Amino acid sequence: MAVPYSEASDVMTILQTTDETLETEIEGCITTVDAMIDNVLSEHDLTVPETVPQNIEDASAHFAAWLFRHRRDPGGAAPFKEEAELFLATYLETQGAGESEVAFRVVSDQ
Repeated sequence: MAVPYSEASDVMTILQTTDETLETEIEGCITTVDAMIDNVLSEHDLTVPETVPQNIEDASAHFAAWLFRHRRDPGGAAPFKEEAELFLATYLETQGAGESEVAFRVVSDQ
């Protein structure tokens, strides 16, 4: 199993919660968004180095906060996603991937 790019405690800080009963769900969100980050990076022939860069760590935590919040309040989740996209786009730019638009879509049957 790969090392997560962020930690549940980071996501909990972003979500402004100390409810430790949410930790397992948040860790699941991190696993999901880290795979999404890997997919975006692979489109640019990039991978996350062994030492996770700060922009990737921040993108992971903010995307996880977005996914967690999206499950409860889709409209209120947007700011987390916007921040995450900025962190990931900044990383891509610093890696020579040029200006990139990062877009994660959530498919829902609601």
